[in-house]
Amino acid sequence: MYGPGVRVGNWLETALSEEMRVSEMKKRRESGNLLLDRTRAVYDRFYQETVLGPPQDVLALGALVQLRPVKINVCRQQDIDQNLVLSVVITQEGLHRNCHTINEMCDLSVAPAPHPSLRSSFRIVSPNDDDRSGQYLAYGEKFRLQTLEPADEPMYLFSGPKRLNLSLPVEKAFYTTKHGEVTLPLGLVSHKNCGPSARVPSSHTHFFCAHKDPDLRFESEGKTIPVNYPLLIVHAVTNRNLAVENVVANTLFGPEFQVSVETYKNVYKRETWKNQWKFTY
Repeated sequence: MYGPGVRVGNWLETALSEEMRVSEMKKRRESGNLLLDRTRAVYDRFYQETVLGPPQDVLALGALVQLRPVKINVCRQQDIDQNLVLSVVITQEGLHRNCHTINEMCDLSVAPAPHPSLRSSFRIVSPNDDDRSGQYLAYGEKFRLQTLEPADEPMYLFSGPKRLNLSLPVEKAFYTTKHGEVTLPLGLVSHKNCGPSARVPSSHTHFFCAHKDPDLRFESEGKTIPVNYPLLIVHAVTNRNLAVENVVANTLFGPEFQVSVETYKNVYKRETWKNQWKFTY
């Protein structure tokens, strides 16, 4: 019914379609392998072990520390054994953009840390560019928390008040609420994007420590801060405290606790466990 030319054309079309199908499957397989390799490389990088310190009895500028919540109030769970600390977590977008180290697209969470690593260690630095390493940090004295990488472009923790249109200062994948209102998020900003004429004012990266007991807060101003002692981390601009939320964040590293910049008080007008942290070596 059909001539030889039609039959040959149909055969060639079928063969070409099969070849394209096999080629597409091969590309998908290679793409999946590349994504898997990138994911493994990111995990290895973020979990690279670090050395904290130098150990001292009191906090000092330039020290490499971990920031640990004093307590996580969840269903009698023994969170003490998990060594929960403030950590940097890469987002799905950052992974797809082939980001191999800490960057502004990363998020913050409270995660288990079997050992000090790149994602769970921070350096206490001065609120300006002065090198004051070795000087003791006091209650009420402003400081910045800096990530360990990238070494050529420092990254700082920051937050800020809501804008006039009620949008948040930090773009995040996870958000928490307090009485129906979205809490202020905690993010990372590069040194080049932080300054008088930059996207983020320098003051938005400033924090200070406050005594956990309101009755001793005034008289403790100017005194040194003991290590492994419960305290409050206050964001200087918003005057709100760094908080750990008992809200899960399903990250690439697994389920972790979300963090925010929000003050939580009980009926006695005292900050609850959500706002209590301690610096450790």
